[in-house]
Amino acid sequence: MGAVKDMYMDEAENIINATATKLMGGDISEDDALDILDNNLEILSMLGFENKYDALAVVYQMTNQIYKENI
Repeated sequence: MGAVKDMYMDEAENIINATATKLMGGDISEDDALDILDNNLEILSMLGFENKYDALAVVYQMTNQIYKENI
């Protein structure tokens, strides 16, 4: 059971990372990001997110970090 949980947590992290990267690159809009997060909320709940807005806050933190790393 632990391996399955780890797999879902890895998938959730990948969703957050990919969404942040696409948002930062201009490939998707904020509305698109919210749709992605909402569609994957079951998996994202493994990381403790209660709703898509909680997840979006972390996505924005990541975009800020990506931006600072690329300056």
